[in-house]
Amino acid sequence: MKKLLSVLLAAAIVCCVLTGCSLFTGKPAEEATTSEAQTTVTTTTTTTTTTTTTTTENLDTTFPENATARIYPGLVKDPDGSYPYKLATFTTHYDSSNKTRTANLKAAVKKLDNIAVPKGAYFSFNQTVGKRTVTAGYQEAKVIQDGEFVDGLGGGVCQVSSTVFRSVLLANVEIVARTCHSLEVTYVRLGGDATVQWNSKDFQFKNTLGTDIRLTMTCSDGNLTCTVYAKDDIKIGDVDISISKDGDTYTLVRKVNGKKNYSTKSRYQKPKTTTTKKEEKSTTKKP
Repeated sequence: MKKLLSVLLAAAIVCCVLTGCSLFTGKPAEEATTSEAQTTVTTTTTTTTTTTTTTTENLDTTFPENATARIYPGLVKDPDGSYPYKLATFTTHYDSSNKTRTANLKAAVKKLDNIAVPKGAYFSFNQTVGKRTVTAGYQEAKVIQDGEFVDGLGGGVCQVSSTVFRSVLLANVEIVARTCHSLEVTYVRLGGDATVQWNSKDFQFKNTLGTDIRLTMTCSDGNLTCTVYAKDDIKIGDVDISISKDGDTYTLVRKVNGKKNYSTKSRYQKPKTTTTKKEEKSTTKKP
């Protein structure tokens, strides 16, 4: 009888062991938790990728950013180089209380400050500054579109290009491409602005001074300044900039030592009447 009970007890123990093995997954509890965590991380990563794709600007454009490399060889910054000779400087003013527009000015200035332009090289504003996108730090501010001022990404960047234009103009470099705004602006004298638009309008100049130059830019306390420095002590001559108006046409002329070497014309339209006033007027009831 004792032998029979011993056999039955041994059989029961074997069954329990086998049952336990069949329920064991082969992974400790910690590993199972880690596996679940990995699944969660994967899901989170997928969600983040989708969100980024959704919120980033549409990459389809008529002027892809990589195409700018074919305009001129890209310029680089040279903050440590020696450019001891100041050739020209120009300052425009902005409303520092306008936070979004100020942010756009600073984003463009960050790209331009300490840019070196070797002798004989070309400068392209769009190529150097890059596409104005949310990921590049740009926000919505007033831009010109279809004859009126509307909110648009990168509003205010044209003040930067205009400030650079007036500075290098005083430095007597060769202006290659410059376009005026379609509407009147107030931060520079009419006829002395230079508008830019990523897919259509660019500001460009060529360094014809016979020495490397560097642009420095600052943007603070309502003052936007561009200064041109040179590596060598060169003589740019007596530079005089004048702007005259004849009817609706503004003519800018640069003379060096009394001789004209650059001229450009500008015409501006008046902004459209706002649609808000029209709607208010049409809905007014007669007494």
